[in-house]
Amino acid sequence: MAKLSSNRIAWNYTDDNGLVWRVAAEKALTDQNVLGGSASSGAVPPRPNWGKMRRCTVSNAAGQSRVLPVYDKTAPIVTAGTAVNANFADDSHAFTSNGGFINEDRQGGRVTKQTT
Repeated sequence: MAKLSSNRIAWNYTDDNGLVWRVAAEKALTDQNVLGGSASSGAVPPRPNWGKMRRCTVSNAAGQSRVLPVYDKTAPIVTAGTAVNANFADDSHAFTSNGGFINEDRQGGRVTKQTT
C-alpha cells in the first residue's frame, strides 16, 4: 500500500476526567473512524502538555506493531481485532487492534505484543 498522508487536523480528545481538548491528529487515521474523537474547532481549548494521551497497540501478521492514540474510551479500536491502516517505515500496512488501551497515567514500559 502507499504511505498514508501525514497531514494533521484539529481533533477532539476526551481525557480520563471527561474534559474535551483540541489536539493535532493525522487526518488519514481519523478518517478511518476507529480511533474515536471528532473534528474540533477553535472554541475547544488546546490540550495541556501534561503527559501522554491514551493509546493502544496494533500489530500485524508480520510482527510489526504501532502505538496509536485513542481519542475517547469508547473508540472501536479498543476492541481486539479492529482493523486500521497505519504507516510503518516507508509504507502503510493493515494492522489489527490488540484490544484495550494504555491509560493516560501509565507512562513508559513495553507495550508490544509478544509471541512464543
